[in-house]
Amino acid sequence: MRLIGKFDDEGLARTFSKHLNQLKIDNQIAIEPDGTYELWVIWEDEVKHAEQLLSQFLSPPGETEPRDIPPKTPKVQEPEQKEKQKEKKKEKEKDHQHQQKNHTSPGKFTGNVTLFLIIISAMVGLFSGLGQNNSFLQEFFITDIIRDGGIIQWHKGLPEVSAGEFWRLITPIFVHFGFAHLFFNMLWLYTLGNMIEKRQGSLILGIFIAVTAAAGNLAQYLVVSPYFGGMSGVVYGLLGYCWMKSKYDPGSKIYLHKITVFTMIGWYFLCLTGLLGRMANVAHAAGLIIGVAWGFLASIQRKNTAKKP
Repeated sequence: MRLIGKFDDEGLARTFSKHLNQLKIDNQIAIEPDGTYELWVIWEDEVKHAEQLLSQFLSPPGETEPRDIPPKTPKVQEPEQKEKQKEKKKEKEKDHQHQQKNHTSPGKFTGNVTLFLIIISAMVGLFSGLGQNNSFLQEFFITDIIRDGGIIQWHKGLPEVSAGEFWRLITPIFVHFGFAHLFFNMLWLYTLGNMIEKRQGSLILGIFIAVTAAAGNLAQYLVVSPYFGGMSGVVYGLLGYCWMKSKYDPGSKIYLHKITVFTMIGWYFLCLTGLLGRMANVAHAAGLIIGVAWGFLASIQRKNTAKKP
């Protein structure tokens, strides 16, 4: 993917982008923080042609054809080269149609990390009676819960983690209280986590989830209490990451509908009201902040790398 130009006017950027699409030249528009519009050409072998068209498009009126209808520069190719190019175009069109059809859906692909997390969450939900069996869940909470009548107590300072039980920083994500809690978290984990794993690999997803889970769980414990559970903090981290990647790194092929973002953010604020009961809102916030920061910084780094000759 290569940056070929910047526009101050959104209309001009979209006009030229549309013309490139008509010529089967895959491209993406990225909106910069300063309000400019960057035009990126996806395939390296089409960059030169796109740059020629852009030069003609930006030429003053009268020196070339009208700027709102850039002329098509013919390519002279050998028959064999032309046939290869035709096959490549078909593959790209098929991939593009697949992406547009699925958007956030990862299709038939199911990554190992995503599948593992879903299976463990389902098993913990089954054996804990969906959060009813606290004795079974004791090893999954970030620290041991001590019940004294209706009062919940715990030892300060995470003594279990200090003693080497480091998994407790992550395992609260497998605890779910009720079927709806488990179902919707697994649905979003499959949709968002699976898409990241397909595009960027199991290692990246695994590291991301481990960091987001540990940070969100620690934040919830420090601000509220250790009596919490669920994958929601991780889900909001995945949402933030995909949101930034979709907005600032279209070449990553991670797509997220605006309506999806609005729905999830709306749900986040609804949880804050308390109308849905007690929620791990601090973990939600920590996950979302980490996901947004991680996705934005990764997108900027990728873009800067792409700009280097």
